[in-house]
Amino acid sequence: MLRLLVCTLIVAALPVVCEAQPQSSPKGAADVVALLEKSGHRYTKVSDGVWEIIFAGDNVKDFPVRLALGEGMLIGLSKVADRKDLKLQPALLTKLLEMNHSMDSVKLALSDDMLYVRLDTHLRLLDGQEFKYVLDQLSGVTDEVYPQIKPFLNPK
Repeated sequence: MLRLLVCTLIVAALPVVCEAQPQSSPKGAADVVALLEKSGHRYTKVSDGVWEIIFAGDNVKDFPVRLALGEGMLIGLSKVADRKDLKLQPALLTKLLEMNHSMDSVKLALSDDMLYVRLDTHLRLLDGQEFKYVLDQLSGVTDEVYPQIKPFLNPK
């Protein structure tokens, strides 16, 4: 009988407990700016919801990484090469697929305009540690990929 009473009290209290849980508010531009400020990187605001950080690598002197707000997402992009500068041949495409396979979170993508590195993350998961990971991945992979695709660039 006591067990039944305890179970009834627990079930009756569930709606109150669930309502008392704080709902997480969706993150937005202010949260990203706060993370940018804490990151220690110099950044510029490109437009509403878009920021840019210039990185310097071992293989690429200076290159921008852009961060943009999407619907519930933070999208990070870094251009590796203009599409017009690429020799689009099977060897390059095979190389790109192999590099995509060997990388964890980022992906190489080929748009009408460029070859770029991209990483998407959900804003609800974004904290300082995840933000650092996003920036490290985008900048590190961009610098690492460039020498591997350099043989497939048209001479300037």
